[in-house]
Amino acid sequence: MRRIVSHGLPLSHDLKQIVTTWFAEIWTGRRVAAIDELMAPDCTVQLEGVDGPVTRSALKAYCSAFFYAVPDLRVELMLIIGDGDTCIAHWHLTGTHLGPGMGIPATGRPVNVKGVSTFQFRHGMIVGGFDRWNRGEFLAGLMEVRPLDATTIVALTKRELQVALLMTERLTHAEIAASLGISANTARRHCERVLTKLGVSRRQDVAAALGKTRGSVLNRHGSDIAEATAG
Repeated sequence: MRRIVSHGLPLSHDLKQIVTTWFAEIWTGRRVAAIDELMAPDCTVQLEGVDGPVTRSALKAYCSAFFYAVPDLRVELMLIIGDGDTCIAHWHLTGTHLGPGMGIPATGRPVNVKGVSTFQFRHGMIVGGFDRWNRGEFLAGLMEVRPLDATTIVALTKRELQVALLMTERLTHAEIAASLGISANTARRHCERVLTKLGVSRRQDVAAALGKTRGSVLNRHGSDIAEATAG
């Protein structure tokens, strides 16, 4: 792992070490038990692709599903910025999609994602946080969706393509609106146009119409954890 660079307001060594340990133990070492050691019992976090607050037990299931999907997952910490009791980490995740995680069959395609995670601390324990990364583009890459084809052959606008990709993740009109910063009525109209242009009548057929990997409608991230533990 490369040397971590620290910028911004003074950041205690302890908090910096907790963030480093979080990625080393959980995401690189795949030791989900470390979640209980680093997160406060009442802590909840917000995760890309997951509705509502995520508890410690739900986060362990989320991580396990991700590890099942990308068994050779590697995470490199690029930067840590600290401001009081808050730390922001910029990370780079690589690996290979070899398991049916993230709601689609294994594709064997490389995984290459960069994102940002925010950690909020109290008394040396993580009490809140969220992550941000381009999940839509990541899934589109795994599903081998061709944005150029989608925007030229079936005449989807760039906004409609964004909406279509979110529809493949089974997001509601309200969730799509929140993701794109538009009204629910506008999101509904975009969804209607997507269905018309793709020539399908059901939302669950959008993924196949876009040319994703063969399979049924996408499940929410982490919902295939039952299959991972059963295997």
